[in-house]
Amino acid sequence: MKTPLILLVTNDGQLENLVADALLQTAGVSHLVHDPGDALETACTVQDLDLAIIDFEHSPHRLALLNAINSCREDLPLIAIICDNDKHLEALAYANGATACFAKPVLTMHLAEAVRELCRRKREPAFV
Repeated sequence: MKTPLILLVTNDGQLENLVADALLQTAGVSHLVHDPGDALETACTVQDLDLAIIDFEHSPHRLALLNAINSCREDLPLIAIICDNDKHLEALAYANGATACFAKPVLTMHLAEAVRELCRRKREPAFV
């Protein structure tokens, strides 16, 4: 079984640590980027990427990034991390391609469960 490869887009050290803890539970590895341009390039060129986690807290451009990644990689599950349980932002994230949304503070257990489930679904063959 392949080790899941996760793209993490954040400037939040606490979220980096939380994702690292969640990946310890799922045997995943992350590729951390801070710049939206680097994130888009990584998402669109690294074909064995299993999942992207995008933190919305420190950048107003994350919705555009989410939409751009979804446009070039419809097969890539996307988790949006939003602040303060903002239902409007959550709805916008889903409308722009998010597969799941979590409000900060995120529990490691919930994130690990989502990573496990979304990576499992991505690896399963689609039946028509």
